Amino acid sequence: MNKNKIYKWLTGSVMTAALAAGISACSDDHFDISSDAAGKQTIWQNIQSNSQLSEYADILQSVYYSQTEEKTTPETYANLFDGDQTFTVWAPVNGSFRYSYYKDLLNTGNRDSIYKVEKELIRNNMTRYRHVINGSDSIKLDLFNSKSAWLNNRKQTIKGVAVTQPNVGASNGVLHVTAGPVEYQPNLYEYLASRHDLDSINAFIKSFQTIEFNENASTQGPTIDGQITWVDSITYVANDYTNYYMNAYLDREDSNYVMIIPTNDTWRNTLEKTKKYFHFKPSYKQDINTQTETGADTTITGVETTFTSEEIDSLVNLYSKNAICENLTFNANWQYEQIPITSIADIRAADARFDSLQSTALTKFKKTGTLNQTNKNRTVEVDNFATMFGNADPVEVSNGYAYIVNDFAFPSTVYAANRDLDGFTAFESADNQCEASVRTWTWDSHAVLTDSLGNTIASRDSTYNYTYFVMGNRTSTSHPGAFFRIPNTLSCKYDIYVVIGYNTDYNMQNKFRAYISYDTEDKRISNDALKNPNEDAVDAKGESLFGGNYFVNKPATINADLTVNYTDTICIAKDFEFPVSYYGLSDKAYPVIQIKSNFTSSERSYYSREIWVNAIILKAKEW
Repeated sequence: MNKNKIYKWLTGSVMTAALAAGISACSDDHFDISSDAAGKQTIWQNIQSNSQLSEYADILQSVYYSQTEEKTTPETYANLFDGDQTFTVWAPVNGSFRYSYYKDLLNTGNRDSIYKVEKELIRNNMTRYRHVINGSDSIKLDLFNSKSAWLNNRKQTIKGVAVTQPNVGASNGVLHVTAGPVEYQPNLYEYLASRHDLDSINAFIKSFQTIEFNENASTQGPTIDGQITWVDSITYVANDYTNYYMNAYLDREDSNYVMIIPTNDTWRNTLEKTKKYFHFKPSYKQDINTQTETGADTTITGVETTFTSEEIDSLVNLYSKNAICENLTFNANWQYEQIPITSIADIRAADARFDSLQSTALTKFKKTGTLNQTNKNRTVEVDNFATMFGNADPVEVSNGYAYIVNDFAFPSTVYAANRDLDGFTAFESADNQCEASVRTWTWDSHAVLTDSLGNTIASRDSTYNYTYFVMGNRTSTSHPGAFFRIPNTLSCKYDIYVVIGYNTDYNMQNKFRAYISYDTEDKRISNDALKNPNEDAVDAKGESLFGGNYFVNKPATINADLTVNYTDTICIAKDFEFPVSYYGLSDKAYPVIQIKSNFTSSERSYYSREIWVNAIILKAKEW
């Protein structure tokens, strides 16, 4: 996984500042005690004395207030509402909520069930501070469980629920009697846990969950024996996976996310596929190509990287599940020109307009056939967006929409991405016949391209820029060669391409050989010569190269639209299978491709020794 692309969005310091900014307004005001309190009784005493609220009162005195999802305090909510802290409580009358259902949850004694009552019923019907119904404005309130609800002062409703007895004053806040409970609506993070058929993805995502103490939002007590104590400890749920790898804060109520969520069967079926891409072996050792001080070709023996069987299992588990999960979320506010994606009709409209969609992990999905050289990075082609989203309307949650899919219709390049490396980025070392350099070449707006005989090949009133890794020959008789590293390849089949630029300095083609070095289960294969897989491949004389050890790039050509091709993308291997995965190993282990100029003295009038390498491309083949 590439965490760098995520951390640029949110560093630890930014998160700390954001948290501080978000809660500083309420951090000093938890004990809003006033000498001219509106009522002499506490909120709890008012609830207890109202016969219409007996069922709610029973729940309140049966549930202990939690500091975290796992940790409770010794006081019930009845005790809390009988104390000094200031609250507003929206209490539903008897018969208006599922009293027996919540009692059954409490009687299980199961912590998750008890916390469900606390989060969905009690905390969803209370807020901090006094909120009196007055005037005609609508006000957005932050409920005690971090959800939001609109209070309509004119209609005297909260989230559409009628307030039948408003503004019952209390010494520690305000009580409102309501015709029913405020409807609880889960966010995406909670929704994952609300359905048994989503257990698989929920278990993976929640395995990264931690509970963090929020000092800025908590109320500090006295210092005892040099240690700060806390009267009111506020915590929040953190999840490094959703926050950093997916770049999606699925538990934030003020967000607008769209998430594709595979069911358990879909998850398992896809996982069987993605696991094959991450087949690691216990030991890797990478020898690095270089030269001695005198210029002789040699290698540096690399440090051995080893894994235990437990470590391999852990890597496969993480990477194969991340391959499915990382790009499932979209920020509905990020899409190009604000494309709406909150209904399947929106998705189909994006299909019809040939729009693109971008995941929160910054992968762009484009319609098949619209990909070009300038937008290829982190881009996946998709035949039909609606199929990818499941072809059905989503479930609305408090911070977006959930598209539940029973068939994972993502293209395989989402989890087995193409490797597309610039020549100078992939460069490892030149051999002793090569002088390496990097060149940015511009095709002038009025230049005319001619061949070695002076014939015009193409002209175009436009400017084109290309960046090349230049394999220059040391002498007039040298055949330069260079080694290119391809990190993070998967244990799968690839079609392998090299993009060679036409050498306009000499107006000549190139003839070269290609070699590959890679690991098998038990050894390293070095400098394996690749055979030309292209049935129509010919040399400069027009003779077939198919099945041989040579490759030749085409001269610059002009297209039907009068644009000029200065590069030739040459397939040097089809269905080449790497037996083991290198994903995540970075510079510790990787396959190496060698490009080496090679032709006979009788062919020197046809070919340039200097080779311009634009890119090395590996296109993964679906299992």
